[in-house]
Amino acid sequence: MTLLFVVFMFFYQQLLANDTYDLEEFREYHKTNSKLPSNQQQKRTGQSPLENIRIGFVRLDLASEDVSGDGRLEICEGYEVDEQDFKRLIEFFFEYANMGDPQYRKVYIQKALRLMRHMFTMNINKTMEQSPEEKQIIEVTAKSLFEKMFFSEYTNGGINPYFNYFYSDSAASYSNYAGLNNRLVLMFLTFLGPYFLTDNDFYIYFTVLLENYVENICDQALTCALFSENISECNSPESFAHQFTEARLDTETALLIGLTAMASAAFDCMNSGLEWPETLETLLQTYLPYELSCIINFNMAKLCSTCPVLPAMYSVDGMQEFTNSILGIKPAPSPALSSESLNTLTDYSRDSGSEASGEELHADRQNQSTAIHEQSDLVAQLQRPLASQSAMEGMDAVGGASGETKRCSICCGAMTEMMTFENCEHAGFCEICAERITHEQSGCPFCRIKSKSYKKVIDTSFH
Repeated sequence: MTLLFVVFMFFYQQLLANDTYDLEEFREYHKTNSKLPSNQQQKRTGQSPLENIRIGFVRLDLASEDVSGDGRLEICEGYEVDEQDFKRLIEFFFEYANMGDPQYRKVYIQKALRLMRHMFTMNINKTMEQSPEEKQIIEVTAKSLFEKMFFSEYTNGGINPYFNYFYSDSAASYSNYAGLNNRLVLMFLTFLGPYFLTDNDFYIYFTVLLENYVENICDQALTCALFSENISECNSPESFAHQFTEARLDTETALLIGLTAMASAAFDCMNSGLEWPETLETLLQTYLPYELSCIINFNMAKLCSTCPVLPAMYSVDGMQEFTNSILGIKPAPSPALSSESLNTLTDYSRDSGSEASGEELHADRQNQSTAIHEQSDLVAQLQRPLASQSAMEGMDAVGGASGETKRCSICCGAMTEMMTFENCEHAGFCEICAERITHEQSGCPFCRIKSKSYKKVIDTSFH
């Protein structure tokens, strides 16, 4: 009897291992649905219609015939990263998440994100085992590829569309460039950024990426009429998520939510010694990018005149409901915290001289949400005509027709003079509010970047 039990447990564990991520199912699906004939792919790769993916210390072996299940995730010696592997990982995610019946897409999206989380786990654990000298080599390797991607003006004999992507002027000019792939930017920032970026750069880069990414997918969906005609009837985060699912943007949105959360967790683990979350659920509970629902609603309302501004999208509960509708996972903050007590946006940045402890940083991460009180004025502002102007454009957003009273974007009081912050250059604030925000270091209500000073905007329409 004991022997039978041991044999049963052995095969049961093997079954669990082989079925954890359904990689064998994916291989069969890929072989059946690949765009290229198998013999052409065999010739191209030299071994199989499927290609392996190497990210850091981890290799996802999709080509070998003599391994299966979790055995396809291997730990390698030496840290290696390459642009082509990030592209392969993107293709893998979307092909995996969309295989099979669309009604089961949430299941596959979850499994794909769990697999990525596990790859992160293996990489972080292996990195933490390295000597200081080896860690420095890893940092230099990650930084070198990142800078080649974003700070080289020319690449492959032509202009690099990603050059200075993370700086406002360049990002604005390149954000709709035909050759730009925001998914690839997300991969680079998520898997490479935590190794070498400062707190402030990490926050700024993700702010730029989220804005560009969301604006791009919303613009493409509206241009191609992917959203339904009843978008004006959206009255909840769930209904917004339903629009994205019907437009087949749920996979895209899930990748953005999942990888943004993983990047934040990886940054904390590598730079502050916090523990890596054990499951996808616990990761989302702590690192959910609460500002994303705000950005989505803002861009939808800006690009589509019939899309309503929905205050619920600017709340903690709203982002949780939106995430649950997209992923089938409802993240929840620590039971000790209520939605009402969470009143700050996810903030990766701290003063460069800060020496916050791991416990303090963990508390910061738990206190993630949209700034409900500060954002309420922004919601009111967005309810004005949005089709022809953006709050991000400062002066245009708070103005109006000639002769109208200029009002502060924060307190909505009448302004005699308009102020702009030194770092982000967002404008549209009265001097009292600008003084308060710079003194409290609470950050710009539009982008959360902190400034130590502000200045008056020369605006002739005041006179």
